Amino acid sequence: MYDQGRHEGWYKKGGHVPQAYRGRQYVVTDWRHSHLRQPPRGYHWVRSDNGDFLLVAITTGVIASIIAASH
Repeated sequence: MYDQGRHEGWYKKGGHVPQAYRGRQYVVTDWRHSHLRQPPRGYHWVRSDNGDFLLVAITTGVIASIIAASH
């Protein structure tokens, strides 16, 4: 997701996460364990291939925020 998104130009705040990356395998269900704040209503956290966390609108796929992974 990270490399493809950078290449295609959508991996940024305000970009749209493609449907292929909005499946359950990417959604962070235990956001507390990952030290994230509770997502606002209508949003969820998505983990990118490089470990970044994206706050994404559930219905539209718009990225509201990106938190860089700490390596």
